[in-house]
Amino acid sequence: MDLKVTFNLFPFKFKLFWDTSGYLLKLNLEWEFSFISEINFYGNKKVLRFYEKFLEAFLKYWNLEANFIEIKHRLEKKNLDRKILLKLREIEIGKVKTYKELAEEVNIYKGYRFVGKVLANNLLPLIYPCHRVVGSKNLGGYSQGILIKQFLLYREFGLKY
Repeated sequence: MDLKVTFNLFPFKFKLFWDTSGYLLKLNLEWEFSFISEINFYGNKKVLRFYEKFLEAFLKYWNLEANFIEIKHRLEKKNLDRKILLKLREIEIGKVKTYKELAEEVNIYKGYRFVGKVLANNLLPLIYPCHRVVGSKNLGGYSQGILIKQFLLYREFGLKY
């Protein structure tokens, strides 16, 4: 990963990784409760343009103008993994599906554990909004942490209606 940006936008700290062509490769999200903006760029000057495009796309998602972050990215996954991740984009803000429902939609009989494994390895959460997939008895997991999943769902449900 050649280019990196870290920045905080309350209540999160983002870590973004791009290749030199401007394709987002990885997005990490963690809690950051500081109101003081801090931005760090690593790599060449192109990363500033990539960051600006990401921020614009993120704000569209955050303001409920887009169902997910729409940005140029690289998804290097096998066919079935790709199919599962693409299905995530069909889940609207304010809605959830279970791992079982998602598995059935991609024709994997009893494949909810496989779906969970694919989502756990999702390098681009919010671009492929896996936080909208829940267990049949609980929230299930989330690669960015269960509290972030709860927060995102609570926010989406609260703002949607």
